[in-house]
Amino acid sequence: MVLLNPIENGSLSLKEIVGHFVWGAVAGIVTLKWRYILLGGLLAVLIDSDHLVGLLPVEGIPRMSHSITFAILATIILLLVFSRKDYRLAVIAATSVLTHISYDMFEGGYGFPVFTPFVNKIIELPRSDWLIIEILAICIVGIVSFIVTRKESEKQLKNDPDA
Repeated sequence: MVLLNPIENGSLSLKEIVGHFVWGAVAGIVTLKWRYILLGGLLAVLIDSDHLVGLLPVEGIPRMSHSITFAILATIILLLVFSRKDYRLAVIAATSVLTHISYDMFEGGYGFPVFTPFVNKIIELPRSDWLIIEILAICIVGIVSFIVTRKESEKQLKNDPDA
């Protein structure tokens, strides 16, 4: 069995890796925390790890990481591994699929297995909607981050009323 280099033999390129990172990091910016900015970029890049599976001689659902199911599973796993109450982590994990798809659409891709494994059909999205999907991800992260920050501030005020 010969393993191939995914950058040389697959569709991964340095441009794609950097692009996915930037798109994911942009969604994380609204948290105003480096941890989530970097995590947003990293998770958006890691979604393309399915390219590595495609280089192996194994059966698998192609591009499942571009699906709602993957977003839900990744979110649950990250919450179990790191912290059950880190809602910013959860929203960054879930929206990384959106930022990833947004960049793919920006670069010309438009078909994704969004409902895999329940519906094994490629859903075609208009290429021009990349910005709408990116803004949606930013808004979701922003709303959750605002709610979490507000709750943290209220809790801090209860614990230290003189602050």
